[in-house]
Amino acid sequence: MNKMFPETIEIIVKGLVMNEIVDCHRSGDLVYAFGNQYILKVSDDVLRLQSEYEKDLWISQYISSPKPIKFLCDNNKAYYLREYLNGNILCSSEYLNNPLLLIDLLVDAITILHNTKVNDKKYILDKEYNTLTHGDFCLPNILAIDNKIVGFIDLGDSGIGDPWRDYAWSIWSLEYNLKTKDYTPLLLKKLNISFDEEKYKKYIN
Repeated sequence: MNKMFPETIEIIVKGLVMNEIVDCHRSGDLVYAFGNQYILKVSDDVLRLQSEYEKDLWISQYISSPKPIKFLCDNNKAYYLREYLNGNILCSSEYLNNPLLLIDLLVDAITILHNTKVNDKKYILDKEYNTLTHGDFCLPNILAIDNKIVGFIDLGDSGIGDPWRDYAWSIWSLEYNLKTKDYTPLLLKKLNISFDEEKYKKYIN
């Protein structure tokens, strides 16, 4: 039988049930889950996936996020195997059907992330700030269990930078997934910030 993945990967995931994940990711990567143990990303964009692997090595020291297992290239494709992080993504129906809870979870997630102290300033994006930011702070990248934040995924754009990198994406993602802007004022109020159109456009565009 032909192998789907490089032998190194096949050995690690042998015997585990594989399912392709097709919802809630826009990268164009192929994404597979192996039971509740591993996630494998396969991409033609080798440099981007390698950057995500390296960022995960760094940030998993500080926050609850998947720990990298293996990164390799084969036939001009990148393969990144990481731990499976258990939790429900915030674009799950249980949260989208309860916008008030969803907003509280978003605020909790931002607070956890932005209050995390990072000694290693390896990935400084803006010297003006000292805040750990996700960089793609969208609902599918935040996990919760029993209405509590349990971790973050897809951290390839993370680094020390302007908190508005995350505020902007949280606003965009809330509006995109709820298909309304009605809840944005409440999110801003709970974050204790005012809307900054200049920064919003800077980080979303």
